[in-house]
Amino acid sequence: MVQPRVAITHATSLLAEAILEKLPELGLAPDSIVLLADESLVGSKLAYSQTYLTVKDQADFDYSECSLVLMLEYEQQIVQKMTNLDTVLLSHSSQLDGDSVFAANKDSQLDISYTQRVIKLVDAEQACLLGILPALHQRFTITRINTVLMRSAEARGKAGVEELAGQTIALLNSKEVKPRLYPLQIAFNLLPEASNTGFNRELARLIGSDSIECVHQIVDVPVFHGFSAAIQLSFASDVSLEASQSVLKAIDNVHVKSSAVSQISDCNQSFNCIVSRLEAAGNQSSSIQFWMTVDPLRYGLSNNYVNVSDILLKSFL
Repeated sequence: MVQPRVAITHATSLLAEAILEKLPELGLAPDSIVLLADESLVGSKLAYSQTYLTVKDQADFDYSECSLVLMLEYEQQIVQKMTNLDTVLLSHSSQLDGDSVFAANKDSQLDISYTQRVIKLVDAEQACLLGILPALHQRFTITRINTVLMRSAEARGKAGVEELAGQTIALLNSKEVKPRLYPLQIAFNLLPEASNTGFNRELARLIGSDSIECVHQIVDVPVFHGFSAAIQLSFASDVSLEASQSVLKAIDNVHVKSSAVSQISDCNQSFNCIVSRLEAAGNQSSSIQFWMTVDPLRYGLSNNYVNVSDILLKSFL
């Protein structure tokens, strides 16, 4: 049986690096993977499993050769080239048409049509939250989620990391900085972002109940890599810390710690999620709060891309 071919666009990105590290778990042979990037990067060799794959031109590639395309950054030309093809396009880009987004763990089933050719995935922050919240909801019934999402420069790709690094060096040398990606200086600073009602709606739906009240705030922080969230949950009835800790510990790739954790020491280039400072929220016996620390590209986006790809390749393609 011939394995379906899987193409990955923007294959030299940080996200592609994380996916290529995770993808071998699906047992896909190297000759079933096609790596694509801009013309200037054609010919580059990237590690996959025990070998190296050569990058091809994503602008000239014939996408009909593949069953599944992972488009890691939005590219209108790629979307147009795939129009009317039987190939399935998978992407977390917010620029894709359609309101519904998808997330999956290893045991998930996707509520999609066999004729659906474009599948939009959740963003990095939602993917991280959905690694743990559905299990807590299934056990205790969540009624409200209040979370502060702290995004590192990595959320804006290599350009974001470079801007933070450049500004840091400039300021330490008493030089003026001029923001490019960020609206203001990000080095040694905190920048609040506008919340998104669509984020709240989709998070509740994907956890399992449209009635969950979701509130979130987003803050860009002067950290190069990683993602952290301060999460407060309210439940339909009283929940003990011991019971909630037991549920969290039973989730794959989730580790619960009582000590302080950080994005640098605990989750750098890791597919795991660290939950710390689990405690009761105020005097409410039906509420808990905790701190979540992850690598958003690996635990969030990469895990979701690979899990959804696995389901599609086994059941749809």
